[in-house]
Amino acid sequence: MRKIYSEPKKIGEIEIKNRFVRSATGERLTSEDGRVTDELIQFYEVLAEGGVGLIITGVTYVHANGKGIPNQLGIDKDDLIPGLRKLTEVVHKCGENCKIAVQLHHSGRQSMVLENPPAPSAVFEPTFNVMPREMTIKDIEDTVEAFAEAARRAKEAGFDAIQLHAAHGYLLSQFLSPYTNKRTDGYGGSTENRIKIIEEVYEKTVDMVGKHFPILIKMNVDDFLDGGIKLDESMKIAEKFSKMGFAAIETSGCMWEVILRTKKELGWHPAFNPEARIGIDSKEKEAYHLPYAKEIKKVIKIPLILVGGIRSLDVIEKILNEENADFIGLCRPLIREPDLPNKWLKGIGKITCECISCNGCTASLLSGSIRCTQKK
Repeated sequence: MRKIYSEPKKIGEIEIKNRFVRSATGERLTSEDGRVTDELIQFYEVLAEGGVGLIITGVTYVHANGKGIPNQLGIDKDDLIPGLRKLTEVVHKCGENCKIAVQLHHSGRQSMVLENPPAPSAVFEPTFNVMPREMTIKDIEDTVEAFAEAARRAKEAGFDAIQLHAAHGYLLSQFLSPYTNKRTDGYGGSTENRIKIIEEVYEKTVDMVGKHFPILIKMNVDDFLDGGIKLDESMKIAEKFSKMGFAAIETSGCMWEVILRTKKELGWHPAFNPEARIGIDSKEKEAYHLPYAKEIKKVIKIPLILVGGIRSLDVIEKILNEENADFIGLCRPLIREPDLPNKWLKGIGKITCECISCNGCTASLLSGSIRCTQKK
């Protein structure tokens, strides 16, 4: 069986040197106003040196009213471009042809720092105890503009691509999901209407950055909530994204309030936090989004990035060789072992990573910056 994980493959017009993608997570390593710091640059320098082919940054807010966590990276103002350019320059210099994309994000109702954030509909968010305000048409137009302007800044700062965050119950995900989108105008109701804001973001972004700059998107295959998106609809959405012109789709799932339902109503584990299951202690439990990815793959003609509890190299080889995904997204394993891709590529160490899927890294964000709480 060939080592397909070491082979290059294109996303849009950029070539990724291997099949390992650092999937995004928040870092909380910026200044209070979202500026790049030396600590953030060092964090990404270590990741780039670790051998990953593509880095997708943590959630990066496109507008001040979309900020979700303290010390979150911002891309909502032009004076942030010089700091962002320093970040991309370090990754390109230290990563031996490592590529970097910025994840463009708006938290919507899932904000830890805003009391009355904008959302598609005024649906209470119980995890953060937030009642959002329903967005006006002008709010939507301004948000579309904010995403496109953020993409322009990303290109000027030297990023190789952007990724729209339309998963995990954040703003674009809220528009897609009938669980959070109760609108009765052209942005609510049918699948086509709920996709409309993303179509507008995509078209406006292409106007800003040109058709050759790769635009990726991360989406839920399942909201895991009654009344939310299920696989049959996510397949339709993914097919539309593929035809729309996106360069790649990253598949994930869940919204934050699933944590509450898992603990209170279902009483079962492993849980989501929101999208990261705990207790991945066997190969049978790995790649928990794989059954969904297999179906999504059937309806798209662009690369698919698979994330979710992937821990072992032989599992990765099987997924790639069976063409159920084109790239493998890793997040928690790279928090524990940022040099894991190099270890696997060079045949060093174990084929299963050290990460024990405890979600201590996610919990660390509540009190400070991201870190592996098990690493000594």
